[in-house]
Amino acid sequence: MKVCSMKFVLYTNSISPHQVPFFREALAIVGEGNALYAYTDKESPGRRQLGWTQTSEQWCRDARQCGFELENCDCLMIDGLRPIDLMKTRVAAGKKVLYMSERWFKPPWGMLRLLHPHYFIMARKFVKMMSMCDAFSYLPVGIHAARDMARLCGLLHGDLSCLFRSPCLAFEHFPGGRIWLSREPNDHKKSQVYCLDKMRMWGYFVAPSQFYGPRVGDREELKILWVGRLLRLKRVDTIVRAVGKIYKTRRDNDALPIITVDIYGAGPEESKLKILAAKLDVPIKFHPPVPMDEVRNLMHEHDMYILSSNAYEGWGAVVSEALEEGMHVIGACEAGSCSTMLHEQCLFHTGDVKRLTSLILSASEGNLVKSGIGNWNAKAAAKVLLDEERNWRSSVE
Repeated sequence: MKVCSMKFVLYTNSISPHQVPFFREALAIVGEGNALYAYTDKESPGRRQLGWTQTSEQWCRDARQCGFELENCDCLMIDGLRPIDLMKTRVAAGKKVLYMSERWFKPPWGMLRLLHPHYFIMARKFVKMMSMCDAFSYLPVGIHAARDMARLCGLLHGDLSCLFRSPCLAFEHFPGGRIWLSREPNDHKKSQVYCLDKMRMWGYFVAPSQFYGPRVGDREELKILWVGRLLRLKRVDTIVRAVGKIYKTRRDNDALPIITVDIYGAGPEESKLKILAAKLDVPIKFHPPVPMDEVRNLMHEHDMYILSSNAYEGWGAVVSEALEEGMHVIGACEAGSCSTMLHEQCLFHTGDVKRLTSLILSASEGNLVKSGIGNWNAKAAAKVLLDEERNWRSSVE
């Protein structure tokens, strides 16, 4: 069903494969000519090599050519940018702004970022819009981003406890889901201090699976996949150590399942990981990087994906891709997508080799809950967001 005459603009820094599927679904709802994808930067050579491509679609335009649409559309959704003046102009005129972002206070600096005058001034402006403007809403990309924003709002509203801890939040596990105080669920006054009524759960959304047949592979072994840049924050060493423990035990107990690991990628940690795998005598296969359009094929040929990143991983769209392909996904709860999308039984803390080892063995024996994509898909997200915006417009007109 079409959303009546709504003009929707997604304003972002790049043409992202983690935004385009959502935008296409929004376009299908509002209709041709009523949706625009406005971007500020062309893709870097590195991203193009990985499969991030430009598009010649009419709905995709350089933001420098879209001044009128950015100021006058019914609903402006912003990601990866901080156009404060544009946002202030729109909300002052009662035009809706949806701002999405990953974490505000990533380690190791955390809230020390507020000591920088420019960052503090920018943060104050955000909190002021959150507090005073009905036309402004925040879409946190993962529950960690929601906690950061609630902490910022609380601090700038005088709650000094937010210097030391984040408010304890609970949330509905789907796009657009409500967020509330888990320890004081009925405290409306505190909820307003943290601006929770202006937040809705959000994430990045990927293309659906193109595979409709049975999954490929020998079910007598567990085939684990990891894909990405081999950086320290990815903590791939945790996977190597966990599989190493399993192989060490398997030498004395051949009843344990056969486990294989394929790692696709390159980066500064590559040599260290290869040395670690050799030291632990783990037959992990290291492969060169592959373009994004080949990753889904690899996922269809494997059984399990493990996202082992630390809290620097603001979201981790690879989790959505793996779930779309029906994989068993295990993830570190410090990564945004894992703590937001996965069943709590499938989570471990970054670097916790013992817990990860146990999860891998449980999955191989069929004793671990398998998470699904559920409503964390582009079509469901677009419908929820645009339905809510239609209802908001009706309420203020």
